[in-house]
Amino acid sequence: MHALFSRIGGISILILSLAACAIGGFLVLERLHSRPRTEDAYLAANIVHMAPEISGRIVSLPIHDNERVVRGQILFVIDPEPYTYRVQKARAQVQTIQAQIDIQTRQVESQVSHAGAEASSVTGARARLALARATQARLAPLEKQGFVTREALDQARTETSTAEANLASAQHAAQAARQAVRSVAPLRADLASAQAVLREAERDLRLTTVRAPCDGIVTDMTIAAGEYATTGKPLFTLVDDEAWWAIANFRETQLPGLSIGQKVKVFAMARPDRPITGTLESINAGVLPDEGVSANGLPKVPRSLNWVRIAQRFPVRIRLDDPPTDLMRIGATVVVVVMR
Repeated sequence: MHALFSRIGGISILILSLAACAIGGFLVLERLHSRPRTEDAYLAANIVHMAPEISGRIVSLPIHDNERVVRGQILFVIDPEPYTYRVQKARAQVQTIQAQIDIQTRQVESQVSHAGAEASSVTGARARLALARATQARLAPLEKQGFVTREALDQARTETSTAEANLASAQHAAQAARQAVRSVAPLRADLASAQAVLREAERDLRLTTVRAPCDGIVTDMTIAAGEYATTGKPLFTLVDDEAWWAIANFRETQLPGLSIGQKVKVFAMARPDRPITGTLESINAGVLPDEGVSANGLPKVPRSLNWVRIAQRFPVRIRLDDPPTDLMRIGATVVVVVMR
């Protein structure tokens, strides 16, 4: 009888243990469903490759590798001397053209006045010609009747010819005076071009002092003062410390339970006891598949089939709300738990 009770007790314990395991497994699955999590995650931030927009010798480098800098802080200074000379040269060119415009403007005013006087001479010559023709027209019939001498008529004809010649000469002089009036438009175009060159030179001079575009951390700096900086060539990297993200890779079966704006808890492996809150910002649209890609314009389909299909993982971008400065490092491992 004692052995029977012992056997029944053992079976009961086994049943209770299996039931407890089943209930525990169900609770774990329910928790994973209600609070999706992944350990395949890391920290990320924007980076700025600090490359100068002008070339020149670095004369000042007041920062060091891994140093924190603030927005607007001077990072390095390129020798400004040659760019100062360019500004002076461009400014002198602007002043020269402006002086030429002033001189030519006064000349144009004088030429316009002269052209006006010549135009008045044409008007007078035209009036004298009209008078001479009228006089000749009156004397011609009188000469036939003998009331005026032939000499008087010839005199009238001579005056008409002289008036015609004077009118032609006045018209030619007036046209020459109008053509002599020079326009300042070409010089004004040259002035606009010179002013553009000056603004560009002034901008290059300002760019000799390079400042931090954001709060950040200097990294990968292997240069010193005296290095020659080349336009567009990065000198070091600046990690943007104003915003941090956690990039978490979730299985595709978990994605339907995720939505933009959900609150997230992030646990850094360096300090898992300090949870960091965040907000789910975006879900990646796709990743490159292992199979089914194209090669040489044709789809590549494998001949063998792997019967064990593993769910694909997609990156989810989570913006950290108030990240602790001492834990923020690009690539640091974190655990991400989505709150519902």
